[in-house]
Amino acid sequence: MIKLTIPGRPISKSNFKLHNVHGQAWMPSKGKHSKYLAYENMIAGFINQQYFGDIIEEDLITILKLYFPNKRMGDLHNYPKSICDGIEKSGIIKNDKQLKPVLLFDFIDKDNPRVEIELYPISEYDVSYVVSKK
Repeated sequence: MIKLTIPGRPISKSNFKLHNVHGQAWMPSKGKHSKYLAYENMIAGFINQQYFGDIIEEDLITILKLYFPNKRMGDLHNYPKSICDGIEKSGIIKNDKQLKPVLLFDFIDKDNPRVEIELYPISEYDVSYVVSKK
């Protein structure tokens, strides 16, 4: 199991996409909308400070724990893309398609917003879930 921590408030990819006159989406590399690319690079940098193993080639059960400073978190489903892109950019995996399944949890921690990433190799771990009535 690999556990990684990325400090700071999670950033959603959807907030930074721009569209041209033909409706095609793109991510700017400069200006106020380039914050997303900086976040991806920050994730990659923190991962490279914490993981020193070989490139992982197998699928990984991925658990993302998002800690926000307050209840203003927007659409929770938009966050995994930026995080998974940052994991791929770090070079510890070849493609973010390896990150499956992805389990997503959100919490409030006003003093320490962060993302905690847990990666479990599919050859060593299994995942199951139970939904039960209260």
